[in-house]
Amino acid sequence: MRVAIVNHGIFPFLMGGMERHTHFLAKHMAESGVEVDVLVPELKPEQRETFDGQANPYRLVEFPWPDSRLWLRANYQYSRLAAAHLTANSFDAIYCQGFNAWGYLADPSRDRRALTLYNPHGLEMFKTVGFEQSAKSFPMRWAAREQARLADRVISLGGGLTDEVRRFLKVGDDRIDVLPNAIDIDYIDGFAGSSRRDGPVRFIFVGRLEANKGVSYLCEAFEAVEGAHLTIVGSGPLEAELKQRFSKPNIEFAGRLDDRALFERYRRSDCFIFASLYEGMPTVILEAMACGLPVIATNIGAVATMVGPDNGFVVEPGSPTQLADAVAAFLRLPPDARIGMAAVSRNRVETNYTWPRVASMTLETIKGHCAARAQRV
Repeated sequence: MRVAIVNHGIFPFLMGGMERHTHFLAKHMAESGVEVDVLVPELKPEQRETFDGQANPYRLVEFPWPDSRLWLRANYQYSRLAAAHLTANSFDAIYCQGFNAWGYLADPSRDRRALTLYNPHGLEMFKTVGFEQSAKSFPMRWAAREQARLADRVISLGGGLTDEVRRFLKVGDDRIDVLPNAIDIDYIDGFAGSSRRDGPVRFIFVGRLEANKGVSYLCEAFEAVEGAHLTIVGSGPLEAELKQRFSKPNIEFAGRLDDRALFERYRRSDCFIFASLYEGMPTVILEAMACGLPVIATNIGAVATMVGPDNGFVVEPGSPTQLADAVAAFLRLPPDARIGMAAVSRNRVETNYTWPRVASMTLETIKGHCAARAQRV
């Protein structure tokens, strides 16, 4: 079987959730015997050298990223370049990450024998707040609906995202496949680190410092709580403002960290906390759970499939009060209860959200649809 995955970047050269998703899905599909091409914008020479030295089991195919001031236009032009490779090769399935196979999906002459799967991930463009941000998101909303219309299958990461795929993309249940996000436990466990937990109870947040991540609400919550320390890992446009507003001894801005330092921070913490206003199925939550952390998170996207009363607390987005109440509730827990939550988190990831399992689910889904299509011919 031949599968192509199209994205606008690849881990570890871009560190976002979609880039990690692309790398690990391709890696584990290829390790199961599938021939996988990953189509991405051109890497820098030193990045290509690094990639070649990693001996990844999939093939990386590169195309120049167009020079355009409009990101959506550049993305479409890039997808047209990728479409030529997809058309010239006989793939059984084409996995479209975000907008990156748009040009191929829109081509009326494309090979209809290849199954096309569109993964819109978190559908953030439908959840923006305010007139200006909503106006900027309007073209992306149209583009997302158009690609959902053109693709054979639309992927939901699960939980509340499935209903959002129905409502926002106007897709019926007969075309939706639920395939969750995942993490590579072996990769994470490869970063050995201490689990020192002296001093105050330590909470950790990981994410980009921008408005939709809800970091200001999180910092407000920790102003109202005693006996708790918050580490904020990440950078972004709000970094300077947040540092100025919340210059408190119990709030630490650690900046952006590489994976080795990040997983050490996870293991030195007692609880992961995530305050995003809208999101898909955050990889950082799964990473924290794999490191044995209970979780406090907002009720967005697929969060409720990962976090429940047995391993943490789920609160409504945009509420410093609910965040503070959840932190206070965690502080009141006896040590045995916290240890039990940590064990549930780790076990839930091992059982449901590892890449070998999800890659296998994805392949079985592809094979099932391909077989059904063959019977109809």
